This record gives sequence, C-alpha cells and structure tokens, in this order.
Amino acid sequence: MGCYVDRSQSQDNVGIGDTVYSTAGRTRIKITLAGYLVYLFDIWVGDLSGQEAILGMDFMVPAGIRLDLADGSLCLPDEVRIQLSGRRQL
Repeated sequence: MGCYVDRSQSQDNVGIGDTVYSTAGRTRIKITLAGYLVYLFDIWVGDLSGQEAILGMDFMVPAGIRLDLADGSLCLPDEVRIQLSGRRQL
C-alpha cells in the first residue's frame, strides 16, 4: 500500500545529537480515533532510521484532544476518555 508524496518541497531538520536529516516531501494522512472521529493532516515524510513518517503529537491540539497525565487518559473532543496503557502510578 502506498501514498502520494509531493516531492516539490523538502526541509532540513536537526535531530538528536545535532544530526541533520532531510525530508523527501509531504503527504496527507488520515487518522481515525475511537472508530468515528476522522482527521486529515499534512505531514513531512523522510527516511529517518527506517521510519517512513514523522508524526508528532501536534495533531492533537487542532483535533481537540487533551492528555490527562495525572489520570493516565486521553480525552477526545466529545469527552470520551481512553485509558493510556503502561501507566505508572504517580
């Protein structure tokens, strides 16, 4: 399965340890949360140690998602809570 990568744009980034890597382009992805909330995002794509997509948590704010680290849960825009796995007691 593949996706279209717009290679007309590229970007140099500094990673961990001042290592510079370049992106190959941009593509649009679809994230589905809780089976019914669908979000489309444009992301940068590059080859970073075998990883083919660079996706941070920056999609969460425009999607209206909140992290409750004290409770160990993620709260969706309609107040549905999802318990995070691997949570350690504070």
